[in-house]
Amino acid sequence: MTKENVKTGFFKKIYLAIKDFEHYGIFAAENLWTAIKYLLKIMVIFAIIVSGMFAYQFYTYFQNAIHYFENNIEQVSFVENQLEVNNGETIEIQEDTSAIPYIVIDTDATEEELQNYRQKLESYEAGIMVLKDKVLYKNEILAQSLEYRYEEITKNYPIGEFDKQAVLDFIGKIDMVSLMLSMLFVIFIYVYVVYLATAFVDIVMLGVLGFVVGRIAGMKIRFKATFNIGVYALTLPILLNILYIVVNTLTGFTIQNFSWMYTTISYIYVIVAIFMIKSDFIDKQAELMKIIEEQEKVRREMILKEEQQKKEEEKENKDNQDKKEPPKEEKKPKKKEKEEPGLDDGLAPQGAKELPNNE
Repeated sequence: MTKENVKTGFFKKIYLAIKDFEHYGIFAAENLWTAIKYLLKIMVIFAIIVSGMFAYQFYTYFQNAIHYFENNIEQVSFVENQLEVNNGETIEIQEDTSAIPYIVIDTDATEEELQNYRQKLESYEAGIMVLKDKVLYKNEILAQSLEYRYEEITKNYPIGEFDKQAVLDFIGKIDMVSLMLSMLFVIFIYVYVVYLATAFVDIVMLGVLGFVVGRIAGMKIRFKATFNIGVYALTLPILLNILYIVVNTLTGFTIQNFSWMYTTISYIYVIVAIFMIKSDFIDKQAELMKIIEEQEKVRREMILKEEQQKKEEEKENKDNQDKKEPPKEEKKPKKKEKEEPGLDDGLAPQGAKELPNNE
């Protein structure tokens, strides 16, 4: 089984992990490092696609932001890491159908207004807050909002004082290709590390679930086996998550409580896989018992046949021996008869006198 599984290609494994529950018995028996390598590979695919979608989304937002900036922002001032837009005027945009449904620009917000903006931002799946000393960005893909302080940005980049025209001039000089590649690399590392850690936590939980279900089902299954099952059980949820992120990025379509669906599918896969392994084990046990019975039956027949053949050989040997040795005739003892000599023998009987010869 192990050699056969090692020869199975990565994409064939994806197909089997989604479609063939019967193959989970082989997945459970394979080496732990083999399962981990499979997880690392599929998470690379996930991180590439997700970071690509994020980069595309960022580029689209960036272009829309430039257009909005040119037509709707009249005054900009950035001095000593403090930003002022339209003399502190509040600009709040809420569009549920937009890729970024919530945008607020308020460089003169009070602490109470800031808390109000944060609550609104939490109610949306994506949004941007432009404040006096920082920018907050939230996106469902990243699972948490990102905060960029102007002070930290100016430490890494030589940004001095600027106004609206300086901003437009700066935007015109940006090398978008280098910017996007740099952002793609950073987001890839971030997504890969964060989601891989999350996946490991999910797999441990799935492994515990599989171990408990196996014990309830009367199976002595090791945690290593259920851990492997958990790795492959995440295949379909990961692919569905990729599909959802792509659709969400391109169309803005959202599914409420998608994370629950993600978890439920993986749990179902683990439970079904455990019971399929048990069913397969029972079938193999029954098949093994039949084989043992057949072997015993054949063994008995062979013993009877050998005994019968041995009897026939003994009979045949006996017959051959009887043919080679003829029966012995019985020798009767000869009686010694007392014979009297006759006249013809030239002997006269005792007591008889010899007659004279007349001649």
